[in-house]
Amino acid sequence: MTHTEVLLLDLGNVVIELDPKRTFDAWARSTGVPVAEFAPHFGIDDAYRRHEIGAIDFAEYIAHLETRLGIRMPLADWRQGWNALFVAPFAAVVDRLPAFAERYRLCCFTNTNATHQADWETRFPTALVHFERIYSSPVIGRRKPDVTSFAWLAEDLGVAPSAIHFLDDHLENVEGARAAGLRATHTPKLNDVLATLDELVIP
Repeated sequence: MTHTEVLLLDLGNVVIELDPKRTFDAWARSTGVPVAEFAPHFGIDDAYRRHEIGAIDFAEYIAHLETRLGIRMPLADWRQGWNALFVAPFAAVVDRLPAFAERYRLCCFTNTNATHQADWETRFPTALVHFERIYSSPVIGRRKPDVTSFAWLAEDLGVAPSAIHFLDDHLENVEGARAAGLRATHTPKLNDVLATLDELVIP
């Protein structure tokens, strides 16, 4: 079995807690539209994916979202709610990162967008300082779970895919990583993340 050289972590709900309800609550407060009107009509569609690889900007994506939801509000209010998604870094994970940065090449691969990235880089710098590289989808123009994105990442790191151990809370991303030859663990809950990390730190 190939030795793990790179520990690759997802960002959202692996390192930083996310709560989509905070976004919908903020938009509901701004518009007076019941919060129940947002969640059922919001989803990962083609425009969402294009936004995550930087093919369209935030204003273009929101124009699409306004049409999809039939709701209008100032762009600043859309942005405030959009960034309300982030709760805080998981302290128990962040506390473990220095040890992993000594043992592995510690990297991150996140599906995100430029607006979110500007927010989490500004708000949570100490949670990110131990990562050698942070691969964000709008910067690299690739997103999970595409198998080619993982193959590209391994090549960029200069390692065999099998030398990477990847943790993600979404099963489809784990399956994409495995199809590309990475070792990958599905960690849907914080306890799963911590259990997997604690197993990896054992010599």
